Amino acid sequence: MGTSGLVFLSSGLFLGWSLGANDAANIFGTAVSTRMVKFTTAAIVCSIFIALGAVVSGVGAAYTLGSLGAINAIGGAFVTTFAAAFTVYSIIRFGLPVSVSQAVVGAIVGWNLFTDSVTDVNSIVRIASTWVACPLLSGTFAAILYMLFKHLLSYVKLPLLFRDACTRLAMILTGAFGAYS
Repeated sequence: MGTSGLVFLSSGLFLGWSLGANDAANIFGTAVSTRMVKFTTAAIVCSIFIALGAVVSGVGAAYTLGSLGAINAIGGAFVTTFAAAFTVYSIIRFGLPVSVSQAVVGAIVGWNLFTDSVTDVNSIVRIASTWVACPLLSGTFAAILYMLFKHLLSYVKLPLLFRDACTRLAMILTGAFGAYS
């Protein structure tokens, strides 16, 4: 791979780093900061499941993003990826919450505007609807699970050390699922 290949690859690496800096902190931040999970454990679990998720399920996200519009030049892929990565990095530096998927979608739409390419409006609507539905559904499921476990634990008296071990295991499993996705 020549120097130009490494330059083009650098934006993908930058986006991967930005993704890890943002999403890994979201996934394991509370577990590590409360010392329920060791940093090393979180880093290993996160690394394994991010790689598995990208290899096993990454094609679905690539297909959805590809439906927004065609980026048919290596330079366009570089610029789009770099724009998304720089946006995520900048927002993280300000200490604000950021969605990598929103940054990538915005970068693709921006590229389409720059090149006078067509952006599939149906894909944008589908993607944006998930940005609204996901927090509502996850909040609903969290409330239901909380009430279920609260009710269950009022009947089952578990020793404190067992509860602690179950909580740690649940944090690791939740982190693994989050990293995979």
